[in-house]
Amino acid sequence: MSIKSFLFRNTGTRQTVIKNTFWLSASEFGSRLLRAGAIIYAARALGAAQYGIFSYVLGLAGFFTVFADVGVKQIMTREVSQKPEEANAYFATAFWIKGALLFITSLLVIFVAPHFSKIEGARALVPLVALLTVFDNLREFSAGYFRGKEEMQYEALLTLTTNVAIAIFSFVIITVAPTARALTVTYILSAGTGTVLGFILLRKQFARIVSDFKKTFLTRIIHSAWPIALMGLVGAFTLNVDIIMLGFYKTAETVGFYAASQKIVQLLYMLPVIMAVATFPSLARFVKNKNTEKARMLMEKTVRAIYLIAIPLAVGGLILAPGVIRFLYGEGYEPAAPILRLLVLTPLVVYPAGIVSNFVFAHDEQKKIAPFVVIGSLLNVVLNVLLIPSFGALGAAFATLVSQAVYNGGIWFRAKRIMQFKTLSNLKRAVIASGIMGFAAIVLQLLGVHILVNIILSIGIYAGVLYLLEEDIILELKRVLLPRLVSTGHAIKKASKRSISQKDGEAS
Repeated sequence: MSIKSFLFRNTGTRQTVIKNTFWLSASEFGSRLLRAGAIIYAARALGAAQYGIFSYVLGLAGFFTVFADVGVKQIMTREVSQKPEEANAYFATAFWIKGALLFITSLLVIFVAPHFSKIEGARALVPLVALLTVFDNLREFSAGYFRGKEEMQYEALLTLTTNVAIAIFSFVIITVAPTARALTVTYILSAGTGTVLGFILLRKQFARIVSDFKKTFLTRIIHSAWPIALMGLVGAFTLNVDIIMLGFYKTAETVGFYAASQKIVQLLYMLPVIMAVATFPSLARFVKNKNTEKARMLMEKTVRAIYLIAIPLAVGGLILAPGVIRFLYGEGYEPAAPILRLLVLTPLVVYPAGIVSNFVFAHDEQKKIAPFVVIGSLLNVVLNVLLIPSFGALGAAFATLVSQAVYNGGIWFRAKRIMQFKTLSNLKRAVIASGIMGFAAIVLQLLGVHILVNIILSIGIYAGVLYLLEEDIILELKRVLLPRLVSTGHAIKKASKRSISQKDGEAS
């Protein structure tokens, strides 16, 4: 099979998962690096206080955007994957539900959100963020359709285009006007660019949103979506309530320190999201067809692969957090280092959660994890109230870690009740490799090696140890990818030889 066929066609479960993971990884890594560069530049240019205002407004609006989806996109993705013959009808019906929710959410952001703000300068930005909410949700809606069709190359294009726009607009606009308002306008322009591209790519589906609408699908979507809405609420709490409560109890500068650390961890969160999105259509199909063994194997391998990333991230983050903060944001953001050390532990509980929750969702048992969602949300708020007044951003980080552990532990418990799968018992090699990597990182740090060089060498050491320990997933990736690379190399050589022969013939 050629590289072109491997990357643009769906020929089998393993190939489709790897193809989708490749496209999502390429777009997410590239685009998130661009966005991270823009954010770091903006944070340095704005300073902790102005950057804190921007982060606070985004967090405030983000809290309300939980009402903009309530699981509609996820339901559409699942149904498009399981019932491709009804894909256009689900797209059209879900779009009208989405439009109504976005209208309500915009009103909430504009008229209700400002009353939560105690930070000077934040209220004026809230109406602008309402527009950002609309653009972001419409772009994600388009991406949800591509996920259901297992055409992640188009979702990758949407993501990359949006983040390239963020990078370009940020460096142009922030250079002229280094303010929180200017950074907000940058995000709106970028999200609008991605939304327009989504409409262009799905112009045929959007042209039929009236004729393909099915009234009978309304209750079906809404009935399945409300538990996901509840899960979205805990996500909104986890990501945004810390920022909101820090703004209530502390200063914009404190919010800026917390947001700086949170941005790094959110960048790391893209890895499990990629894996969850790439595997969900196949997982949903296995569950629908009652292919229990294939569903179990996919679950075990995916969660295990996720932990191969989460464990070294937590170890490396604990050791290198101060150097990372200084390198990215400068000396003025050093108070953010202890916050990052706590937040970098969250991947240990968050990373597998996306895969495990998709497993529960594929079995249509999302209602049974609703209690854990409520407990996680309330626990985060209670801990914030108790800890933020005394410990500030560090208390908020600890509250996030504990509430995430409780919430995601509940999802794990529910998944185990559905099907017994093994993961943790197969992670000995990852723990050993992470320990060796951590020791190496400490030695390199004591020797004064630059933080970037330290990170690169540490990653290399970790991967090398896993290979020497014959980690199954590493060996399987080698078996799958190496033949494609070799065949591509042979094809390039043959094409080169033909080109040379043709030139020699012309010369003769």
